[in-house]
Amino acid sequence: MKAFNRSVCVFCGAQNGRSEQFREDAFAVGQLIAKHGMRLVYGGSKDGLMGATANGVLSKGGRVLGVLPKKLANKELAHKDIQEFITVETMAQRKDILMNESDVFIILPGGLGTLDELFEVLTANTLGFMDKPVYILNNDGYYTALISWLESIAATGLSRPPADLFTVVNDLEALDRLLS
Repeated sequence: MKAFNRSVCVFCGAQNGRSEQFREDAFAVGQLIAKHGMRLVYGGSKDGLMGATANGVLSKGGRVLGVLPKKLANKELAHKDIQEFITVETMAQRKDILMNESDVFIILPGGLGTLDELFEVLTANTLGFMDKPVYILNNDGYYTALISWLESIAATGLSRPPADLFTVVNDLEALDRLLS
């Protein structure tokens, strides 16, 4: 199925959250993906930070693959303007496709679903099922507490340190350089 040299999966919230900066950054991340000629692979929603990211890609003429469970697609959450869309039965199937179709992962602010996806990717990388870069955009310190928690787990010897698991990106310029 993959027809692009590089596809970037973005995990982020299906809600907008309370910070307009999150939405602006999500749109800008989408624009960066298109700027670098990469395809966005994401959860398929028209709403929230997900929709903003897809709209950023589309605003620059980029390509988008969305993957959404039928149960959610039937609630009219599906983004109708993207070029490729896959519906699946389960969230597990969705994550499998997102991971298989992607070469790079960018994590933006999000809730439990975003954290679930992040940990699935980190686990797959750690166990050797794949070896793909993960970039966490730490908007306004959104992920600082999570990173600290992961550092404390690593200090117990039960996990690798966060620096071995992902790259923390504090601004869009740094992310732009990483995508080059």
